[in-house]
Amino acid sequence: MRNNRLIFGINIGSKWTRVIMILIIANVSVFMLQLLFSTVSSQLSSQSTNILTDVQSGFSSAQPWYYPAFDKFTKLFWLYPPDAIGHLWLWQFFTYMFLHSTTNAWHLIFNMLVLWMFGSEVERVLGTRRFLTLYFTAGIFAGICCCIFTPWTPIVGASGAILAIEIAFAMYFPNTTIIFYFFPMKAKYLVMILTGITIFNCIAPKTDNVAHYAHLGGLIYGFLFVRYSYRVSEYLKKLQIYQHEKELMKDQELRAKVDVILEKVNREGMQNLTWREKNFLKTASKRYKRNKI
Repeated sequence: MRNNRLIFGINIGSKWTRVIMILIIANVSVFMLQLLFSTVSSQLSSQSTNILTDVQSGFSSAQPWYYPAFDKFTKLFWLYPPDAIGHLWLWQFFTYMFLHSTTNAWHLIFNMLVLWMFGSEVERVLGTRRFLTLYFTAGIFAGICCCIFTPWTPIVGASGAILAIEIAFAMYFPNTTIIFYFFPMKAKYLVMILTGITIFNCIAPKTDNVAHYAHLGGLIYGFLFVRYSYRVSEYLKKLQIYQHEKELMKDQELRAKVDVILEKVNREGMQNLTWREKNFLKTASKRYKRNKI
């Protein structure tokens, strides 16, 4: 692994990839849409609501299923468990990652800054497809964690997915030095500190309006993905090979049995075949046509 000294704002993310650029543009674009819809909604109605974000926003205890969103756009695309699970609005497990707090712009800025700092290096290690798989499945897993532990609270934000990227960076480049609040620190120690703080915040009762379980879900998923995803891929490949070999053996056995029956037809004629043998030939013929063997 490389042991570079990455300086904030100069080297980290200086060669960002197209995927990182697209993700940031998508998040910023959705944020602009949120601002538009929230502005229109605030003018049409004085009704307001509290939204739990990854950074800071309103807090709400258990709410009924008609718990209102600030605007229709947010209500449709945030992750609100009674809608996502109760009403089967399953797209919310994906779309909530692109929404951020409209009352605190630092929510979006900080998430995109971390994605820019660490995302490109992780993508170069994993490849584009595996990177996107990590990003989105981590976000979905983080959302599921919130549905389990905070089932009546809506959430927005990409922090779960981004923390998975951050822990992946620390696992691939553990000794890389990062400037954290003007203090140089190795990536592995930074992630340890973040994990400890996140676990403490999940255990200790708090009303700081932060989706700590989404953070914890992202950290756990990122660790498991880096540690075990290659093993899972290898297992699936072996399973696929095993199934293919099993099908080949079945085809060989089928051919052998068909050959025996055809030899009997040549010797004794079709009329001397039993009902089972005739039925077997029909089944084998259908299989040949389906598999073209």
